[in-house]
Amino acid sequence: MDSISSRIQMDLWWFSWIAFGVAIPLYAFLRQRDPLIRWHEHGNVSTRSFNGFDLGVVLGYFLVLQGALMLGTKPASEAITIEAAHMLTDILLKVMLASFFIYWFLVRKVNLLETFGLTRLNLQATLIWGGVVGVLAVPLVMAVGAFAKQQLMHFLGEVPAQPVVEAFINSNDPAFKIITIVGVVVVTPIFEELVYRGYLYGVTKKYSDRFFATFFSCLIFTVGHAGVITILPIVTLAVFLVLAYELSGSLWVPILVHMLFNLVNVVGMLVVPSAG
Repeated sequence: MDSISSRIQMDLWWFSWIAFGVAIPLYAFLRQRDPLIRWHEHGNVSTRSFNGFDLGVVLGYFLVLQGALMLGTKPASEAITIEAAHMLTDILLKVMLASFFIYWFLVRKVNLLETFGLTRLNLQATLIWGGVVGVLAVPLVMAVGAFAKQQLMHFLGEVPAQPVVEAFINSNDPAFKIITIVGVVVVTPIFEELVYRGYLYGVTKKYSDRFFATFFSCLIFTVGHAGVITILPIVTLAVFLVLAYELSGSLWVPILVHMLFNLVNVVGMLVVPSAG
């Protein structure tokens, strides 16, 4: 099962790389032919703060992701038991990376509030946007996931839960569960929305348009999460998150939707462990 997931992730990586490598030069050529084309200015997500250096960072991210995928294809000598220390380390790493990311933008004198639309909506509007999109997205994503799992069981037999999910369900350690809940419901949504929607989507939109940027950022988000049974639900979730960001213009909205989705999953694992 792990080898199948690794092959799927690597195939998606190659597909992403080819799509990116073809699309960016093509969009550049079209803009040279017609300087009035300003597709990157359509929609509510600003791209003014991004430049060619950011495009290079996205290319570098491809290499880092490939390295991580290649390491993931190597068989482990023994199974690793996931404990509270592992989850705490994951949280701290994400906080450090997010902090460095924000500091790097501040050094460049980028207005983070404007770039990510953090003051575009008031609290009430943010909650309304997040609630409406969440109510639409969460049930649909859950249904797509259940359908994908059911169909794959016909070909692969019983599909095992992801290691973190299995560890969470089987653990009797309150510290592990609390740390995992904080990481999954709070830290991970903020970190991933900052990276995938705030940065990757914004940079790609700057050099293409919102449609390709949606396709590309959803694809990369899926590469970073894909397992055999998670591809369809992750793609579905990613589309909703991009739509939430682009339509509202505020990164707080996809963060809220992402938090809601992860919270529903955690509650499901607590109430009905077999749901994981």
